[in-house]
Amino acid sequence: MPKRQRKTARTPAQPAAKAKPEAVAGPLIEVYEQGIRAMYRQKWAEAGRLFARVAEAADEPELQERARQQLAACRAKQEEDKSQGPPADPFLLAVYHKNRGNFGEALQLCARGGRQSKDERFAYLAASIHALSGQEEEAARFLELAIDLNPKNRVHAFHDPDFAQLRERGELGRLFGR
Repeated sequence: MPKRQRKTARTPAQPAAKAKPEAVAGPLIEVYEQGIRAMYRQKWAEAGRLFARVAEAADEPELQERARQQLAACRAKQEEDKSQGPPADPFLLAVYHKNRGNFGEALQLCARGGRQSKDERFAYLAASIHALSGQEEEAARFLELAIDLNPKNRVHAFHDPDFAQLRERGELGRLFGR
């Protein structure tokens, strides 16, 4: 029996293979992709910076326009984040103020409603703020209260740099288990 040969030539009934558009390669495409990745990580400032580079330097109008759109979206997210302000949770708000150096505001939040006497987190935070302010006796008083409310706070305080001054004082060694 004769072997049948396969047809390799295209017949008119077969549609022609669609030509794939050539991938646009180049450093600006890579920068654009980095911007997209930064957006996924919600790093709006970084993404905006990358999209601004592409929008300024791109020769292709389509790429330039897409970069401008992404840049506008990043700027909108940054404005949205700014308008939300600090967290609403009183403890997180107190930590926010402590980290910004607003010790008075943070202490007021800790004291409101007697929180620093009932909640170990507020007692510990108040102790930390007093320690950073150089008010060692107040810091020791609130740290002792925080430890009474939760003994694990002794371990936290032992490693917390905010309490370095208290640890160095020999008479307060009892707070750190010495």
